[in-house]
Amino acid sequence: MRLPGWIPALVLLAAALGSGLALWHLYRHEEGTALTGPPRSDYFLTDFELVSLDDHGKEAFRVSGPLLSRHPQLGTITIEQPRFLFPDADNQAWTARADQAWAAADGGELRLSGDVALDGPADGMQGPLAFRSETLEVFPKERRAGSQDLVTFTSAHSILRGRGLH
Repeated sequence: MRLPGWIPALVLLAAALGSGLALWHLYRHEEGTALTGPPRSDYFLTDFELVSLDDHGKEAFRVSGPLLSRHPQLGTITIEQPRFLFPDADNQAWTARADQAWAAADGGELRLSGDVALDGPADGMQGPLAFRSETLEVFPKERRAGSQDLVTFTSAHSILRGRGLH
């Protein structure tokens, strides 16, 4: 018995469509996973020194360190192993060092973290003042600093330890 002529053509067309779909499924381009993580810095500085001025053009603080990088969208700055100088009302310098620092885009807030040391100038008979903590938040425009962690305060005549500093 003979098959009608359109049946082999239909079988051949079905086989062609099936193999085409199979090849398309096997070789279609798969989208890669989206890159997640922090964005690349706008810029970075190595072995730098930066002077930040207040609204009146007077020095608010000075910082140096081995690496500074700026966040591209937020404008915040991250500093590795920073060394800060904060002038006081008598134009004497308070020094601060830490393992890392973060600065707000407007320079109004600094967050120091990791083995933080803040040392004040010698004040007459009291001698130098020293603060030690794991974190320290500094607000240069308001001329204040604080921490929620354990703080050790040392002067020529006393050593105080406690949680929190304002």
